[in-house]
Amino acid sequence: MNRQPTSAFWVLTLLGLAVLIPMASLLAVGRLPGFEPGDLQFWHSSYIRRVLFFSFWQAFLSTLISLGLALLVARSIAFRGNFPLRNLLLKLFGLPLVVPSIVAVMGVVSVYGAEGWIPLGRSLYGLNGILIAHVFFNLPLAVRLLLPVWQSLPDHYWQLAEQLRFTPWQRWVHIEWPAIRENLPGVSLLVFMLCLTSFAVVLTLGGGPKSSTLEVAIYQSLRFDFDPTQAVILALLQLSLCLVVAVIGLSLQKLPEVEITISASNYAWHNKNRLFHNLVILLAAIFVGLPLLAMILDAIRGPVIEVISDNKLWQATAYTLMIGLSAAFCSVLAGWFLLRSSSVFANRGQINKAKWIELAGSVVYVVPPLVLGTGYFVLLAPHVDVFDWVFPIVILINAMMGLPFVIKVLSPAMRKNQMRYQNLCCSLALQGWHKFRWIDWPLLRRPIGLAAALVSAMAMGDLGVIALFGSVDTTTLPLMLYQQLGAYRIPQAAVSAVFLLLMCLLVFWSLERGLGGKDYVKN
Repeated sequence: MNRQPTSAFWVLTLLGLAVLIPMASLLAVGRLPGFEPGDLQFWHSSYIRRVLFFSFWQAFLSTLISLGLALLVARSIAFRGNFPLRNLLLKLFGLPLVVPSIVAVMGVVSVYGAEGWIPLGRSLYGLNGILIAHVFFNLPLAVRLLLPVWQSLPDHYWQLAEQLRFTPWQRWVHIEWPAIRENLPGVSLLVFMLCLTSFAVVLTLGGGPKSSTLEVAIYQSLRFDFDPTQAVILALLQLSLCLVVAVIGLSLQKLPEVEITISASNYAWHNKNRLFHNLVILLAAIFVGLPLLAMILDAIRGPVIEVISDNKLWQATAYTLMIGLSAAFCSVLAGWFLLRSSSVFANRGQINKAKWIELAGSVVYVVPPLVLGTGYFVLLAPHVDVFDWVFPIVILINAMMGLPFVIKVLSPAMRKNQMRYQNLCCSLALQGWHKFRWIDWPLLRRPIGLAAALVSAMAMGDLGVIALFGSVDTTTLPLMLYQQLGAYRIPQAAVSAVFLLLMCLLVFWSLERGLGGKDYVKN
């Protein structure tokens, strides 16, 4: 038992070094070759000002549109209660949350591209395409976060409104808006952060330097302009913005739990607007489902044999699987040791220490992966060929990015397990491997399987870090898909996108069911 807090110390030490050392290399920008003191006055650079403005502008518009539509869709789903195909719709809204961003971009191109179902031509590449893709990603997320707000409204609120003959506007002002107002800032900041740090969407659909964000500008500065000074300044700007957003987010009320079990009885008197709510739900389902359907149909009609028989595809698959599984293993292992110590402190009544351990493990979430990758690039480039270290760096960064999700999934289960069986383990003198085998593993394998599945899916779909460090010989499936889209090989890209999607879903299902056990879904 006494060694458990020690394990947390070592994990946090290694995590701190893995983050702080590359961050220190960014702060040492004055030692970079070609650095001039005037470079720090970034506000004098029209390019940086333009990139900074566009980063904020596209994130603001994406957040505004996503939340505006999400409020409408969540309200309609809530007021329709348990309508037919409701569970299917919610599963459809969950797909963009696990689909790799580059795959979703391919879906958007299949619908709105030059040869798509709703062709926008060249206008897709720029702000229009970025907004469409961001709304596709963030609308389902915002709906799932805002839907419990209506669930929390008591039945008697609506009964009283009916007795007082409230108009729909009065019900919105006096009943719905006060509840939404408490949760909206947290959801808004989350969506804004996701749009601000978006890389694959902007890189693929940006259409050029005029539509570059900070993350894309960092990538271009390192890989094409060979300007590490500018890359570091952009990375520090991006890090500063993310820290500001994170601090603001922590000062606001926490996000609601993503739990969707709404009783239809609460909304029985909203049937007057059934046609309107049905129309809203139908349009939202079409908007989210159409890119996935179009991409699958394009893949079926595409050169499947040509793509599948290419050795580059299978080499990229092997690299993708190695990164995903290795990152999942490292992230779950680190999270396990952290939470063991956290649960010990919590059961001793030292709640603050337990919270600080979990917070320290999750703080890496505010550091964008491309910024962290830039730190490693600047740190290692003077001493070694960074492209020879691509897999250790990519695995390490993805493992750290997945750690907050591991902590979120495992923390409740490990605390409950520690509270229930601590005395039993002490009485039986169960420690180490024997405790893990007979107590921990049978009870925690399901959340461990889910955590590993989430991290592996995230790592397999990552484009940012591998694009920064990858090469012709170290191409993953997301990078290969991006290269096909850049070369306008749309039929091949559609096949590769569906293949990547199937691989991610297969690995996710295998880890969730394999580690979680056959009874995972039942419980």
